[in-house]
Formats: sequence, C-alpha cells, structure tokens
Amino acid sequence: MKVVAYTEIFILARVVVGAFLFRNSFLTPIIYAHFVRMRFFQSAFTREAIVKVTVKIDGYINRAEVPPFIKQGWVTLQGLIGRWTGTTLNGPAAQAAPAAAAAAGAR
Repeated sequence: MKVVAYTEIFILARVVVGAFLFRNSFLTPIIYAHFVRMRFFQSAFTREAIVKVTVKIDGYINRAEVPPFIKQGWVTLQGLIGRWTGTTLNGPAAQAAPAAAAAAGAR
C-alpha cells in the first residue's frame, strides 16, 4: 500500500506539470487533487507518504543556497493547500478540543 500512496503523489505531480505544459486538461489536476485529498483522510499510508514527501521537500527548501523567493513560494503553497484541505488536517486531538470546550460550556 505504501507503493500505491507514493504512486498517487507521483501521478499528482505529473498531472500538475502536464497541465502547465498543456499535455492534459487544467481540470485534471483539480479532480485528481481532490481524489488525493479524499485518500489523505481515508488512508494512513497516504497520510504517511504525504508527510514524508513534505519533510523531504522542506529539507531541500531550507538549505542555505536556496533563494528566499523559493522558500516564500513553498510556504505560500503550503498555506494555500492547508486552506483548501480545511481545518480537519489538524488531527483528532485538535478536533476533540473544541468538542470538549463546548461540552464544558454546556454544563
């Protein structure tokens, strides 16, 4: 299943690059990104693969020889993806905190 998760990420990258090179429709990356987003919520393997790929990219981006505008672009891209995926990416502990606060306030 790990191979499948990494393959899904590779296909997403290929589809996004293909859209910029006019090899496929601009709608294709949107639809496939939504598919990967759903897989993120349903598959622990996909979550783990996305985290590992993100950490690997962060390692390359945070090197000293990388220009600041690339670092800023990566931070901006992460922010946009975070907003698109929603606040549920914070995990179960972050979701339980508002529920516990609401239950305490109801008493």
